[in-house]
Amino acid sequence: MKNHYKFWIILSLILVFAAGIAGGIFIDKLFIQKSLERGGPPGPHHSIEMMAKELNLSSEQQEKIREIFKNNEEGFKSLGKDFFDRLSVIRTKLKNEIKNVLSEEQGKKFEAMIEREESQMKREQERRHPERHEKQDKGGER
Repeated sequence: MKNHYKFWIILSLILVFAAGIAGGIFIDKLFIQKSLERGGPPGPHHSIEMMAKELNLSSEQQEKIREIFKNNEEGFKSLGKDFFDRLSVIRTKLKNEIKNVLSEEQGKKFEAMIEREESQMKREQERRHPERHEKQDKGGER
């Protein structure tokens, strides 16, 4: 019965890490890659241009919508920060709860397993986005 319990704990951990990786890839593909293809960071200019064309907006309407985007920009930034902060808290809680179930030796192996996963995720990000990591190596920021 104890092995069955360990199996579910390990499976849960793997699923959480897989969900984190999948979420990161999804966010990257959905937001970051599209903005890089457009030649810059994501912003409202693309949405306004698309809306203006599709809806045949007047200049006055475009300006009002531009202002609406500007007024809501902080909310979007806050949402992104809150998301990653909450994700970190949940992952830390999960990790600590699992470690409480494990023996000391298992806890050490568990930490090593997590470090391997994080290292693998970092290598994958570097492989997919070498230009970002070159900037970091030269003292730039993301």
